[in-house]
Amino acid sequence: MDLLTEERKALKNKVFEIDSSKFKESDLATKTSDLVIDIDDNYKNWHSTNVFEQKQKGLFGVFVRIPLGNISSEVSRNLIKDLEGYIGNDIRVTINQGLFLRNIPSQNLQYVYSILSKYELASPGANSIANITACPGTDTCNLAISDSTNITIEFEKVIKEEFPDLINNNDIKIKISGCMNSCGQHGMANIGFHGSSLKAPDKRVLPALQVLLGGGTVGDGIGRVAEKVIKVPSKRGPEVLRYLFTDYSDNSLEGEYFNDYFDRKGKIYFYDLLKPIAVLENLQNSDFVDWGHSEEFNTAIGVGECAGVMIDLVATLLFESEEKNQLAEDAFSEGRYADAIYLAYASQVNTAKGLLLNKEINCSTQIKVISEFDTHYSEEFGGNIKEQILKINKFEPSLDVAKEIIEDAKQFLNLALKVREKANFEIV
Repeated sequence: MDLLTEERKALKNKVFEIDSSKFKESDLATKTSDLVIDIDDNYKNWHSTNVFEQKQKGLFGVFVRIPLGNISSEVSRNLIKDLEGYIGNDIRVTINQGLFLRNIPSQNLQYVYSILSKYELASPGANSIANITACPGTDTCNLAISDSTNITIEFEKVIKEEFPDLINNNDIKIKISGCMNSCGQHGMANIGFHGSSLKAPDKRVLPALQVLLGGGTVGDGIGRVAEKVIKVPSKRGPEVLRYLFTDYSDNSLEGEYFNDYFDRKGKIYFYDLLKPIAVLENLQNSDFVDWGHSEEFNTAIGVGECAGVMIDLVATLLFESEEKNQLAEDAFSEGRYADAIYLAYASQVNTAKGLLLNKEINCSTQIKVISEFDTHYSEEFGGNIKEQILKINKFEPSLDVAKEIIEDAKQFLNLALKVREKANFEIV
């Protein structure tokens, strides 16, 4: 909290006023549908798991399950066009990568279901254990270690095919991230996974999942962080769910929630339960290939999201620093001093990261970049770059502060270009 208070002075806006006069007076539906459909089991499951009556009598909210949060712009536009007038005039994005429709009159629910079915978005269990929250993983993220999207498909398949009754379970939430950064919210999951790696007895590296249990919301604004229990090969991830669901079904008390069961049994109990899955003496060749991939796993972090080209990443970062410096000067000339300061700060971080990469030192956070730079470039830059860059949180944004930080960024970049040119010349 002290650090938060210290940095608050650098914020651009302390107070932000919202002009509510531009909001529509009413966001209620304006059209009524007379569509009548066959009420089959699919509709009943959808209605029981995805629909609820709001506090406003006669109006309903509908949660829409979007698999892995992926929806195309074409489907989005057509969906909005077809629903316009039959629901309230806004569509909200939920924390579990879905959509929420509100203020729907009861007589419009069958029409809404028919439209969602048209776009294959009427799956039940929008807020249940069957709807897993996942980050993109190695599909697009440079920081991800393992694939989190393809294994999520496998997890959901296990639930649908082997534990179909869990479609009605809203107590257990499963969340997965391709790395430890928690983009998939694994740290706040009842059952969470994050990407990792393991070393086999023959020293080869294989993709792995760190299993976390017992996280989630308690109520009244209180949450609890999941505990790391064990690490298993990624290809055995579905087996983790089978072990957990079977054990919970067989040994939990009547009406006992999963987190209460976890607390009663204890972390060591679940470690022992899952330990057979983590054994590495019986690995198969397929264990060294991640879900959705055909090549053997490696832990390399990519330099760009397009694998079809090779780029000089250092030169690109330094070029971006130059662009940010120009944008900082533009903001300064317009009197946007807070923006100018941040752009100059970002330029310096980019510059430092570029030179670190020139020495094949890869850092994934800004503060790590800043700290490592002084360690590896103390001779060339005097060992005070960390202090220089972190001026951003020491002063209120002003003309003089912005002018000084912009000048720091320009001088830093100019010296960095010379240092890199000299280093490359010495290598040649």
